[in-house]
Amino acid sequence: MKRDLNFILVFILLATLSMVNAIPLRLQKRSIPFGPCPPPRENYPSPPLISVEIANETISLGQTNVLVVSGTLFADITDSTQLIAHFADPKTNKYVGEINSSFICSGKGCPIKARTEFNSFISDFLAPYRLPDPYSIVVSVVDNLSVVLGCATALVDS
Repeated sequence: MKRDLNFILVFILLATLSMVNAIPLRLQKRSIPFGPCPPPRENYPSPPLISVEIANETISLGQTNVLVVSGTLFADITDSTQLIAHFADPKTNKYVGEINSSFICSGKGCPIKARTEFNSFISDFLAPYRLPDPYSIVVSVVDNLSVVLGCATALVDS
């Protein structure tokens, strides 16, 4: 009788452990891959791809996030060249939340000549408390004439 009770307890314990192990953990952080932006118009090339990394690998809703951006562009980066980042709804192509921007270089570091690697960041990329599912993140390098010199985008499923 005692052996049967031990067998039942071991069976229940193993069944419970296997069920807990099978539950997917949505708390695991996953990095967000960025790819090229689409062409601005038909028969135009896509802007050069820039590298974008999120400092803590994932977006924290309702908080500021840090985007680290680098790349090599085909045009000079001057003191009026901006790094622009925003969230968008891919179904409606509308902005979601604020558009964040910062200047890439100033002072002794400017200009950065074409075909020279640059490194920059946006330290106050505020994510709204609610984002559509899916949402996209668009990061662009734009000159003072609003010409996109480089770009990267990511489509994120919540």
